[in-house]
Amino acid sequence: MKKTSVCLLLFITLSFFLCGIQASLYFLPFSLPYFWFVILTYYSFKKSLQFSLVCNLFHIFIISQFSSIGISSLLVNMNLVSLLFLILRDRFHIGLLQMSLSSGVGCLFFLFNSWFLSSMANGFYWPNLWSWVGSSLMTVLVAPAIIPILSFFDQKIHIERIDTLENLRI
Repeated sequence: MKKTSVCLLLFITLSFFLCGIQASLYFLPFSLPYFWFVILTYYSFKKSLQFSLVCNLFHIFIISQFSSIGISSLLVNMNLVSLLFLILRDRFHIGLLQMSLSSGVGCLFFLFNSWFLSSMANGFYWPNLWSWVGSSLMTVLVAPAIIPILSFFDQKIHIERIDTLENLRI
């Protein structure tokens, strides 16, 4: 329980930090990657469904401070993406390349879902597709740098020390 709480705190803190960086880079002339989506992808692939859904709840409160998307839309979309990644994780072997590509494709899926829900609630409008594709491609390019860092800290948190005297039956 303690390791899970520390891992949850790590993901939420890193997400807050990366969302702050993303929000401060708005003046750049190209689409920005969704840093927080790489973190969502990592814990959706590497952790249990229960951990992912609880982490999504805390993750939503961080993202909603930096986004104009409503909390209910974020909750529905993030849980759908987590379930999609869980299905992919159970069917296929997932490595760094597959996680990076999944973060880009999942980002595109997330943007489409939020547009679809918004269009159903507020009326149809044409989305900015080039911005979606640019953000997804930038997320794919940034993901290989963030995923090993997440993996390193996750392994450091979940390392187990085996005491040989405790396991010996003397």
